[in-house]
Order: sequence, then C-alpha cells, then structure tokens
Amino acid sequence: MLERRKYLRAKKQIPLKLADTGFDVITETVDISSSGAYCRVTRNLPLMSKIEVMLLIPLDNQTKKIRCRGVVVRSEPTILKDADKAHYNIAIFFTDITKKDQKIIEEHVASGNMDAAEVHISQ
Repeated sequence: MLERRKYLRAKKQIPLKLADTGFDVITETVDISSSGAYCRVTRNLPLMSKIEVMLLIPLDNQTKKIRCRGVVVRSEPTILKDADKAHYNIAIFFTDITKKDQKIIEEHVASGNMDAAEVHISQ
C-alpha cells in the first residue's frame, strides 16, 4: 500500500481531550503525527466535525499541554470484546496548530522510545 502521509507518524499513546459544544471526550492516541492523530472514542463524531483538541505531550521531566483545532476525517465503528458502549476509531486532522506546537509533536514522534515497526515516513 502506498503511504500518502507527509509527516512522520508513530504509535504512541498520548492523553488527549476532544471537545465541542455539548461534549468532552477524554482518550489517548493510537498514533500521532504533527498533522493529526488517530484515536478511539465512545462517541460517534461525524465526518468533518470541527473539534477542539488538547494533547499532553511528555517532554523530559514535564508535560507540555498543546491546544489546537481539528476536523474528523475518518470515523469507523469498532467492536471491542467486553465493552458495554459502542466505540469508534477516528482520525483527526489538525487544522489550527502553531508551528511551535507542531515542532514539539514532531520531535516527540521522532524520539527514540519506539521500535522501527512503529514509525511511518512519507513524502
């Protein structure tokens, strides 16, 4: 399969909060890049939903809180064994994020605490 992504992406579990008028969802990423994130939620978020995103990126001995906006570009229902609620795998594209925060995510994704099978590079 041809990889179309432009940014380094890695399987890293980073706490995040998704919010919009009327809801807050707390979850963690399945994978992340400086342009977006993939995660699992217990709420159906329709395609093209505009959401607020807050990520907690571990840096050295502290945690950097990154706030940005995003849009849901993929949403797939998933069945989890022993789950009492529906779950959805969603992909979020960051639409409003500072270059500084993108760089922090990029550096975290490129950090050495993962194996090669967890990193995907595209051009």
